[in-house]
Amino acid sequence: MSYLAKIRRRLLAETGSVWFRLAHGLMRGKIRSDFPSIARCRFGINTVFRGALALSNSVLIMGDQCAVANSAELGAGENGVIEIGDGVSIGPRSMISTSGGTVKIGSRTSFFSDCLVSGEVAIGEDCLFANNVTVLSGTHQIRGGGTIRENDAAFMRSPDYRPCDPITIGADSWLGANSVILPGVSLGRGTVVGANAVVTKSFPDYSILGGVPARIIGSRLAET
Repeated sequence: MSYLAKIRRRLLAETGSVWFRLAHGLMRGKIRSDFPSIARCRFGINTVFRGALALSNSVLIMGDQCAVANSAELGAGENGVIEIGDGVSIGPRSMISTSGGTVKIGSRTSFFSDCLVSGEVAIGEDCLFANNVTVLSGTHQIRGGGTIRENDAAFMRSPDYRPCDPITIGADSWLGANSVILPGVSLGRGTVVGANAVVTKSFPDYSILGGVPARIIGSRLAET
């Protein structure tokens, strides 16, 4: 890339950032956005955004009174959508991302620190995420005759290809520290996931889960 081309690219990026700030009243945080994304985004009142934002032909919708920490990151590409309800807080070093999918986070849900949510994910209202929780709806193809990269490429050409297996987490759920939610999992309302658990399958409402792989170890509805 020539020196002039680099200057032009940098200027367009900075101009997009300026326009984004003017359009949405965001005076803090690091912003990189193309012009199609600028007009499609919406921010509620009293929302504090101090983190990093990267959008490419995508949409970010944030409700009222949200808070994004200064080292948190939000990113979407390829017509991806991130939709965040009212009163959501996203803690330090947490990342919310999607490429061509939708991440929807219900009102009053909070993420502590170092959380990762990526792909096609729906999270209900009033959920609690402890530190270092991982929610990933995408995976690699480990079976096949080639390398993992070759298997991935072959799968992407197949008629059965889909980029993500959606994850659903019901309202009023609590995910403990270092827990992992894998592709295709659906957790019912009120689920509790114990620290360090790895959830590989779906569970009903008010389950208490623990272990690797996670299993039901109790119910929030049981009498104490």
